[in-house]
Amino acid sequence: MYKKVLTDLVIFLSGYLLIKWITIPHPFVLSEFFIGLVINPLKFFLASVVFFIGFLVTGKVIRELLHRTRKIGQKREKLGMNLFLEYLFLFIIFFLLFNMGWEQTLVFFSLSLFYGMISIEL
Repeated sequence: MYKKVLTDLVIFLSGYLLIKWITIPHPFVLSEFFIGLVINPLKFFLASVVFFIGFLVTGKVIRELLHRTRKIGQKREKLGMNLFLEYLFLFIIFFLLFNMGWEQTLVFFSLSLFYGMISIEL
């Protein structure tokens, strides 16, 4: 129970810090974006570390959820309430992050989803 809460907290915190530390100018100009990263190298490095940690944790959570869902589907059982709540919490986390910064969250979630899907062992 505490492990799931801790992983959800790590996912949210890493996504939040990524959104706060990597700012995207509006209207988007690629040169301004890169200049902002070069001017603040420490912030960029810390955001990259946070992104990498969150990316790995989220990918692992997605892999485990998909693996458990596939096992339930093979046994033709109903989706358990715990599994449903885990999907719901992950959705709520990404919904909140999407409202804070949709560009960063889109990259964060799509790469994590891709990593989680390709790491599934058959």
